Amino acid sequence: MSVVVATRNRAHLLPRLVAALAAQTGVDGLEVVVVDDASTDDTPAVLERLAGSASIRLVTRRREIAGGAATARNDGWRSAVGDVVLFTDDDCVPQPGWAARLVAELDEADVVQGRTVPAPGQTQDLGPFSHTIEVTSEAGEYETCNMAYRRPVLEAVGGFGEEFRYPYGEDTDLAWRAKAAGFRTAFAAEAVVHHDVRPSHFGTYLRDRRRREGMVLTMRNHPNLRRRLWGGLFLHPSHAAALSVAVTGVAAARQRTPVRMAMAAASGGWYAWNCRQTRPRPRRRVAWLGVVPAALVADLYETAVVVRAAIRYRTPVV
Repeated sequence: MSVVVATRNRAHLLPRLVAALAAQTGVDGLEVVVVDDASTDDTPAVLERLAGSASIRLVTRRREIAGGAATARNDGWRSAVGDVVLFTDDDCVPQPGWAARLVAELDEADVVQGRTVPAPGQTQDLGPFSHTIEVTSEAGEYETCNMAYRRPVLEAVGGFGEEFRYPYGEDTDLAWRAKAAGFRTAFAAEAVVHHDVRPSHFGTYLRDRRRREGMVLTMRNHPNLRRRLWGGLFLHPSHAAALSVAVTGVAAARQRTPVRMAMAAASGGWYAWNCRQTRPRPRRRVAWLGVVPAALVADLYETAVVVRAAIRYRTPVV
């Protein structure tokens, strides 16, 4: 079996990842393929050093021109020797037994997703604008931080779609193409990966919103996924609430009638409630006074990104 990892400008995370893969139990002959997507940091030197000292077969490949995560992963699995290909990411730590438990589920399936949880030692960094991944069931997004594919599946569907401009949605698209081709999926709850928690930082969070266009492309490729949209149209309930605040707020500003003011207040209350329900809480309750308006800005920007992508891909999503 082979583990494929795409990396770019995260040299400091690679020794930890390779150590975690070298510590896997219950498997023999594990190959690890790390594809450097034209990093500009110390990634080449770190990979060279790791390849010379790792206790497992570590194969490194470098792309001189960045092509994105999908392209790097395709390079990785196509050059790998395993009949089974496992995927994880450089900001993850597969736990002992991860590979063996994923592969065990392939006895009855062709595609297997494992369980991903925020890194236990980093939960103090969780906040309204932090980033991590938590997957506790087969929810339908099939994040590459913890996936296994039989090689014939990847060959049959052509691997990851390289038309995705940012690393978001290409993993979901791959799994659903496999399902559409008749391949079976399963979930391995005991195949655990710890995912890093990126500390709560509004600027980083806002820049990250542009990646959401990838889900619109996924919706275009798989119209049956539209049933997952909120209200059949919105990618997330917060988009509907944010638009409601914007529309009613502008209307109330133009003419301050009691009805319009009441509608604006109701929309604001709906958005604040949604924000409290869907975002990790800040350390101090009073911080919500700043979190809610900042989140509104982010949601309006994300909505604009999605609408622009909906026009580009001719797919009605907001």
